[in-house]
Parts: sequence; structure tokens; C-alpha cells
Amino acid sequence: MPDPAPLGTPEEFHLMLVDLANEFAPRRFALCEEYGDRLDGGVFAWGVAFPDGALLRHDGRTSTGHFATAESALRLFTRTGRRLRLIWIDTTTPVDHGVVVPSKRH
Repeated sequence: MPDPAPLGTPEEFHLMLVDLANEFAPRRFALCEEYGDRLDGGVFAWGVAFPDGALLRHDGRTSTGHFATAESALRLFTRTGRRLRLIWIDTTTPVDHGVVVPSKRH
């Protein structure tokens, strides 16, 4: 059986790969922390979300983690008492999942 014919010209094939990469690219996000009552804020961690999970990097301790979703990373780190927001990056319309205020423990 002969080898199949190449898909298009080298330039066309390159553009097909660019389209493929853009279509299935992971989504970038940040977990941003609110200090005080909107007194200041900062990026707590950066992340990349894939269809089957999310990777998170916290620069303060150069630690990384794997999570089921970006939202699950948010839930975990708000348990420590931090006021965090999940911010999606590279969206045409800013999406903000709001401040997550830790529940008070009795």
C-alpha cells in the first residue's frame, strides 16, 4: 500500500496546524486575591485549564498542582481563608466568578 498523499502545500499544512492548535488550546486563568475590602489585590496563582484538568502555579513558593478544574483549585485555596476570584484570561468579554469569601468556622 503506498503512502498517503500530503495534505496541501507546506504553507497550507502549516495553517491547518495553526488552526488545530488554536481550536484546542488550553485556557489561561489567574486566581486573584483581594486584600481588605477592595483595598488592594494581587495574583495569587496562574493556571492553565485543559478539557481533562487544570494546572496551577503559585509563584510565592514555586509550587504547582493539578486539579480537576480551575473552579476546584479556587475552592481549595479559599478554604485557607483567602478571598479569591477566578479570572479567565484571553476572553473577549471579561468573565469573573466573583469573590469567594470563606465560610466562618465555629
